[in-house]
Amino acid sequence: MMLKNFVDLDEIEKVLVFGWRNHLKIAPLMRTQTITLKEHLQFMESLKQDSTKQYFLALQDDEILGVLCFIDIQHGISCEFGIYQNPDLKGYGAALMEAMLKYAQETLGVVKIYACALHTNQKAISLYQRFGFQFTNKDAQMSYFVFSAGGGQ
Repeated sequence: MMLKNFVDLDEIEKVLVFGWRNHLKIAPLMRTQTITLKEHLQFMESLKQDSTKQYFLALQDDEILGVLCFIDIQHGISCEFGIYQNPDLKGYGAALMEAMLKYAQETLGVVKIYACALHTNQKAISLYQRFGFQFTNKDAQMSYFVFSAGGGQ
């Protein structure tokens, strides 16, 4: 799988990601449900100056499978991740998770990976747990998870 950094996207790809981000299958699963194109483009521009965040398109055989993101990056220590699949595809969650784990461990060198999901997003919660993420906490809206490269918490 190839990862294309958001800072390298062309205008068509930026608009494509914006459409996905606000798609009826994706937006309801986000903390901020919808965003404007202006907000989206400003955010993408801000990534050029923010070493604590990395966002990627995940591609396989020239097909865009989805988006991977890493936030709160502390190289060699920890990060939080997020993923969402191209809303026109099905069945690539595991491939996106594998790409995320590989990048987080091999490129970022982290030993702890954090994740969160809305309580209502059972597909994400099941996927995280299937990949060894342990439930740690919940609040009114979100469930929180951690993956430890050594297996412990």
